[in-house]
Amino acid sequence: MRWIASAEDLPPGSHSIDLYASRPEAARHMASFLKGAKDRHQAAAIFSGDDDMIRLYREALTERAPEMVSALRRIQRAHVRPTAEGLRPIDDVGAFASAHPEGATMCGDTIPSLLNRRTLSSVLAYEDWFDTLRPFYHRGLCPYDLGSFPVAEAPDAFASLGQAHTHVIFSTDPQPASQFLQLLVVPYVENPPKEHLGWLARAVDEGLIEERPNGETGMDLTPRGEVFARALKGLPALTQPTPA
Repeated sequence: MRWIASAEDLPPGSHSIDLYASRPEAARHMASFLKGAKDRHQAAAIFSGDDDMIRLYREALTERAPEMVSALRRIQRAHVRPTAEGLRPIDDVGAFASAHPEGATMCGDTIPSLLNRRTLSSVLAYEDWFDTLRPFYHRGLCPYDLGSFPVAEAPDAFASLGQAHTHVIFSTDPQPASQFLQLLVVPYVENPPKEHLGWLARAVDEGLIEERPNGETGMDLTPRGEVFARALKGLPALTQPTPA
């Protein structure tokens, strides 16, 4: 998996994790993703069941690629549905992909609304299945809200997601918990940003993160690190003003 600074630059054939820490950040990433579709003259479809999120997408697109607003598609529920084989895309998603064998830009943004400790395993199994469809010509984006990740399960979840995706977009939001948790992704990235390597090394030195046992690739939260992450999640974002 490779780090890429902007969703605009994701190449055809990519299946990418988009990590975000706030809804406005998610909207900015989506606008960049659609700007990339415009530049490549690709058909695009963003499947969302969240009216507020669609509004934020529209606002972000007015600055980056206003002509791509037509790619926003309101759906009634999630863009995946349960089947005997596990979660699979709804018919609208499959039909759009099949209608563009030359390649299209696609995203379903509803997984963060589904993600919790009970559903995590089925979501990860879906991502593994989806990645077996490659090679394809589509550009796929999988948004994940760092705030919705169950802390205890985050190391295993990021290990699985790191193996099932081609690229990652890191959050730049200053929310401390999000910045800390996404350090667990760094070992699965071929070209991580230097600052992330420095932060990860410091977290290891402080006894918050440790290497996985038995030579397994990746990092785990230590018991101290798990407590630290939970405490950080209770803090307000640094971008919020301090009450007078």
